[in-house]
Amino acid sequence: MSNFYNEFDKTTLESRKEEKFRNVFQVDRDRILYSEAFRRLQNKTQVFSSGEYDFYRTRLTHSLEVAQIGKSITNYLNQNYFENKAIDSDLVEGICLAHDMGNPPFGHSGEAVLNALMQESGGFEGNAQTLKIITEQIQDTHSDMSGMKPSRAFLDGIIKYKKLRSEGPNTKKFLYDNQKQYLKFISPDDNIYRERSLECQIMNWSDDVAYGLHDLVDGYLAGFINQKNIYKWAANNQLDENEQHCIDIVIKNLDYKADFERFIAKKTGICIENVDLKITDHPLADKTNRYKYRLLINTQIEKEINLYKRISTDIIFHSPQLEQLEFKETYILKRLFNVFILQDGNKFEVDKRILPEKLRAKIVKLNSDKFEDNARIICDYLSEQTDPSLIRMYKRLFDPDFGSFSDILK
Repeated sequence: MSNFYNEFDKTTLESRKEEKFRNVFQVDRDRILYSEAFRRLQNKTQVFSSGEYDFYRTRLTHSLEVAQIGKSITNYLNQNYFENKAIDSDLVEGICLAHDMGNPPFGHSGEAVLNALMQESGGFEGNAQTLKIITEQIQDTHSDMSGMKPSRAFLDGIIKYKKLRSEGPNTKKFLYDNQKQYLKFISPDDNIYRERSLECQIMNWSDDVAYGLHDLVDGYLAGFINQKNIYKWAANNQLDENEQHCIDIVIKNLDYKADFERFIAKKTGICIENVDLKITDHPLADKTNRYKYRLLINTQIEKEINLYKRISTDIIFHSPQLEQLEFKETYILKRLFNVFILQDGNKFEVDKRILPEKLRAKIVKLNSDKFEDNARIICDYLSEQTDPSLIRMYKRLFDPDFGSFSDILK
């Protein structure tokens, strides 16, 4: 580990066993990599439903790609700005691997419906749920304690939105109110700074690049992204000269699959190499190098990535095919939530008979007469499921033809 990081950065949320052969950031990364929450990402939706075809990205392959881009950006900055190993690539890799672990089944539609269901009980947000998994749910090795006891630099790196839900009624991206303690942990002077750490900035740009470019590839393979649809989209949107130039290049490369994939690969490299660092006067700059530098992204490249994201949103995500799937997925999540916890005015009842064993045990142990407490446990359980497991659960409860002994054992 380089001297870029000090003891303040390496301090862990709780004390943990010292490792002989791995530094603190390597342990953080490895605990993510070997967690159940990370493995579940292999069956969670990125663009198209998990398991439909083996060539579409899942949340797992997306996270691996974000980690690769993040490490490449780190290596580029180390070689071209610091001329040595300064920013820790293990730290950045772990943050990138973890960034989507709190996302529920069914992608963004799943996140939206859980947030709507939890409006009176603290809400639901993917980044806040990632923080909850890391601090409360990943089990420490050989211990009954919950949470992976992350380092300050790692914990700070995964927190994209440093605003509590109670701070604003229209807050869309937030942390849960009981997570304020983690904001205090990452700031030594008890001030809550909204700015992101350097490693979080690298992760966020890596994420933008990955889904900005790679969603186009999945859309191309699924038949949504083609020359006709791009022409039509461009005609219906007011584009400036630079945006139209980008569109023309995309259309040109859509003739052949190999050309388009080569174009995306080359563009990924351009996004990695068009970054720089700027020294800041942040209040924490004297305490840690993580706030001494701000990541600068080439303005034109950033606009280009945003253009690609608009194309994916309009042509793929707002297509009737995906809108219909999202309608069904939303229905499944709502019905499961509302059958597990039945609310009638100010009264509610948790139907323990039909709860999965793991969920039943948590509800019994909780032994709370508050709706929000029970709803949070049910929400957590539903959010950690995969797309297939949630669909099987729904079929088991509501499909008359699904319920043989072999179905129950799954």
